[in-house]
Amino acid sequence: MNAGGALRPHIVHVFFGQVRKLSPLMAELRSLRDEMQQTLIVPDYDQDPDYLSATLPDVGIRYIRMRSRAWSARQTAVLKLLRFKEFTFRTMWALRKYPSALLVLHDMPAVLPALGILLLRPRRVVFHAHELWSEAAEQLAPLRPFWRVLERWTMRRAARVIVPEINRARIVHEEYGSPVPPVVVMNIPADPPPFARGNLLRERLLLDANALCVLYQGLLAESRCIVELVRAIGMLPEHVHLVLIGSGEASFMELLEKECATVSHRVHLLSWMHPEELRECTASADVGVLLYRNSGRNNYYAAPNKLYEYLFAGLPVVASAFPGLRAAVEGGSFGACADPADPAEIADALQRAAAITPGADIAERAHAQWRWSDQVANLRTAYLELLPHSVS
Repeated sequence: MNAGGALRPHIVHVFFGQVRKLSPLMAELRSLRDEMQQTLIVPDYDQDPDYLSATLPDVGIRYIRMRSRAWSARQTAVLKLLRFKEFTFRTMWALRKYPSALLVLHDMPAVLPALGILLLRPRRVVFHAHELWSEAAEQLAPLRPFWRVLERWTMRRAARVIVPEINRARIVHEEYGSPVPPVVVMNIPADPPPFARGNLLRERLLLDANALCVLYQGLLAESRCIVELVRAIGMLPEHVHLVLIGSGEASFMELLEKECATVSHRVHLLSWMHPEELRECTASADVGVLLYRNSGRNNYYAAPNKLYEYLFAGLPVVASAFPGLRAAVEGGSFGACADPADPAEIADALQRAAAITPGADIAERAHAQWRWSDQVANLRTAYLELLPHSVS
């Protein structure tokens, strides 16, 4: 209940993944906690319950037990199917407890447990498409035809669709057939701390004061052009160091280790960090990098939250030369863009970005242009239009 004793509207979020790594969902849960009762349904593995309970104290979190995860952590198509099946049936049972709540389904795996609700009571369902799922990662290839059909059906059936980028909104409305234009909610961090540049990376890595730290944070994968980035570092002077913060599949990490052999003294790998620690590391780098391979429209129209994380930390940015990223980065004089498959172009872009002084000017200009308050207002409006129909 709110301060006046009225019953708050209830929203149930469903996500098949690690919540702490989905920044837009974390931001939404924190931003709407005073206005709405929120429940989060997620699988029980890799979730860090202590962190989530401390960060989201007002959110009811229901962990779905996943026996299939214990069999193997590998991400093969067959094992994913087993996990999808288990999550679907266990979550379907859990959803019976919330017959009148508004459901927000985050990406396609979350749709599977709610197929019956989408069919019978679509006004209860919002689909938050963080990805163009059937056009996303190559590991989806064996299941792509299935996801393509289900994705388009979901877009047409859900009461609202939320996407993080305007070109994706056009695709969903004009090609996928969403009857109502999607709501655009950009992946802007919620309530970032005041700008404060530091020196944590150089201190942690024992680097000289004149070392130039190029930072990539996030998923380490072939689709993020990490190998090309390492090769670009090898083309630059010895004082340029690359810091990679994140994790990836074992097969890719083996490939990356071999690629780094000739520049291993200038490539530093740090494991995943909680957001508070990561922000301090980010603010001590000199250039932030976000490269996406042009393997489809999901990457071509990328909408990464790390772009804003870099900018709010005062970093100039090197990004893929794709329309949305180029407009933000070069259009705002925030850095340089390059062909993500060309190490020489990446090296040139790194030099151009490094000529921009990191600091408060970048952070202040980025804050003035992009505000989370505008995005959460879009969310609030979309939900309130539907909530009277979902509350019994």
